[in-house]
Amino acid sequence: MNTTLPPRLSILIATANGELSSTLAATLRRLGLTNTRTARDSAEAFRLLSQSPHDAMIIDHAIGPEDGMTVTRRVRLNAAASNRGMAIVMVSGDMPPEQTREAQDAGIDEFIHLPVTAQILAARLESAIAAPRPFVVSPTYAGPDRRREEAPIEGQDRRTPANRGPKAT
Repeated sequence: MNTTLPPRLSILIATANGELSSTLAATLRRLGLTNTRTARDSAEAFRLLSQSPHDAMIIDHAIGPEDGMTVTRRVRLNAAASNRGMAIVMVSGDMPPEQTREAQDAGIDEFIHLPVTAQILAARLESAIAAPRPFVVSPTYAGPDRRREEAPIEGQDRRTPANRGPKAT
C-alpha cells in the first residue's frame, strides 16, 4: 500500500494487548514504516519516550496502569519533553462519543475505533503527521487545535502557536 509518510518515521506503539501490538506493527510494516518500538504499559511508554524522540505514538486507551488520555495529557503538558509535539493517535475498541471528545481534549491528534485497517491507519497517521493542525499551548491544554473547521474568533486570538519539532525524512 502506498503512503506519503516518510519511511524513517519513529513510531511508538503503546498497548498492553499483545495481539493489537502485533497487528499494528505488522500493518505499519505493510505501509513501509519499520522504525517502531513497543511499550506494554504506560510506565514503559514513558521510559521509551524519555530515551529518544519519536515522530508518533499509537496508544491504546486501555494501556494501563494509566489510561491513554492520562498518558497523552502528561506528554502534552510537559514543556520540557522532547516528544511533546509528536503525533498521537489513540485506538480503542469501544469508546462512547463523550470519551472520544475527552481524548481530543487530552491532546490526541487522531482517533481510531478498532478494528483497524491499513487504509484507516495510514489516513490517520498522514493526517496527524503530513497535514497536522496547528499545535496550541495554553496553561491547561497543549496539543493540536481541536477545531476542525475555521470559525471567526471574537476578540483577541490568545492561542500560542508552538513548534512540533522536526519530522523524520
